[in-house]
Amino acid sequence: MNTAFYVFMKLLPKNAASRVFGAVTRLRLPGISKLARNLFCSYYKLNMEESEYPLEHYANIGELFIRKLKPGMRPVADSEIVSPVDGVLSQTATFDEKQELIQAKGKTYTLKDLIRDEEMAKRFDGGAFATIYLAPFNYHRIHSPVKGQVIGASYCPGTLWPVNVGSVERVEGLFSINERLTSHIRLEDGSELLVVKVGATNVGRIGVVYNDDLLTNAGKLPRDQKRMDWTPSETIMVEKGGELGRFEMGSTVILVVDKKIRERNPELFKNRVGQAVKVGEAL
Repeated sequence: MNTAFYVFMKLLPKNAASRVFGAVTRLRLPGISKLARNLFCSYYKLNMEESEYPLEHYANIGELFIRKLKPGMRPVADSEIVSPVDGVLSQTATFDEKQELIQAKGKTYTLKDLIRDEEMAKRFDGGAFATIYLAPFNYHRIHSPVKGQVIGASYCPGTLWPVNVGSVERVEGLFSINERLTSHIRLEDGSELLVVKVGATNVGRIGVVYNDDLLTNAGKLPRDQKRMDWTPSETIMVEKGGELGRFEMGSTVILVVDKKIRERNPELFKNRVGQAVKVGEAL
């Protein structure tokens, strides 16, 4: 990220600008919205062969961005943990001596800062994490990496910096200051993992299938507290590879597993660093 762009982004009211941009992408203006849709598809070289519907079905960029895929396009591997998104697995490490996550070379942040809950962070001592970055051309629905139960969710308000390489290398604690929505999942044996969904510039919305009110950067969630927790009033089960949520533009998923899961899968994440991954592939 060059200096001029960094200064511009620092001064820009990123959340408000993203809401405006999001509203524009959802407009249905005769001719204009379809032209913008076509240009977006062409510029980012979207793979419409995988899409549930042809390009003409989507009224605007907003609908195109959260498109579903044809059934069977993402087979689910026979492994305990699978990728929740299409993207690139950029970073991984274990929480042996301290709970530090790698943001970029020479830049780290803590799990406590990421989820803003010190007590919950302690439950993941000895665990591991993986960061998966989604580019604009990727499929942007989020799926469950395991079969389990959603036992809670949390929202951490924040800003909406870009999450491209330039930003990740320059902005301190980027994933701890951008907005995030976390799904907390428990497996049958009591082991746990977190699917931390990080927002980014342009729209910045993150939603989940199990609660329509948990929608970030849409004026629905409180911004006057560090963290908002939600606990379901009834049992919510998710299948491995089942849909969990979506990004409306952006961004990044940080997958955090506890010590039990790591011990059962000692090579978890290690062989996929720097590689493109798809929903349902073994990690």
